[in-house]
Amino acid sequence: MVSAYHLLKAALDPVVFLLLLIAVGFFVSLGRRKKRSGQIILPVTFLVLYIVSVSPVSNALCYILEKEYLLQNNADVDYLDIVVVLGGGVSDNKFLTETMPSPFTASRLLYAVQVFRRVEAAYLICAGKGTGRLSEAEVMKISAERLGVPVTSIKIDPNSRNTWEHAEELNKMFQNKDMKIGLVTSAYHMKRSERVFRKYFSHVIPLPSDYLYSSQSFSIMTFLPASGNLYKFSTALHEMIGVAWYRIKG
Repeated sequence: MVSAYHLLKAALDPVVFLLLLIAVGFFVSLGRRKKRSGQIILPVTFLVLYIVSVSPVSNALCYILEKEYLLQNNADVDYLDIVVVLGGGVSDNKFLTETMPSPFTASRLLYAVQVFRRVEAAYLICAGKGTGRLSEAEVMKISAERLGVPVTSIKIDPNSRNTWEHAEELNKMFQNKDMKIGLVTSAYHMKRSERVFRKYFSHVIPLPSDYLYSSQSFSIMTFLPASGNLYKFSTALHEMIGVAWYRIKG
């Protein structure tokens, strides 16, 4: 069942918004009296597309989400009871014989395994249901084993469908609410994740695995539109909607 949250995210996607603008402009321009209004919509659509496709705008949006973690140095973290890694999707289709971690999931898992080994935590927790033949949690478990993590040190949560449920499932898994948890996810997703996990556990250490924001020097290339910038803008916007939605949920 599609929730109001997912409908809201879909409706506010830049591509959907731009297509709606184009459709409105097209139908408005069909009427003679409203032809001028239709002509105004076209340059507005062009302007919006340009804005969301240039690096300064998409980078600024990513900075807002990730700024709290940009100067964070986790090299001094020397002890954690458990390391929790949140799934970020899988690559799965009928031509593949194996369900593979997506780039986001792979980045998170690799960093989680590195931290797990360094601090000698008791468990590596892989969380996420996903939409593949195997859950995100199971895919990460298989990959973690291949990276040398003992199977006895891996616990999985293959049922949680979102960040909120990740925290709820971990709360059911462990009775000790004062244990020290290393939370691994992408930097843009960390603010929402950390806030939800702190509802259940006292000591949550954010461990961002990758960043969308990047330092840049301005030049003419900076202001040229690129599909990569549109992707970053869309990802950051979706996450901001998620942050706002979770605040409404309390």
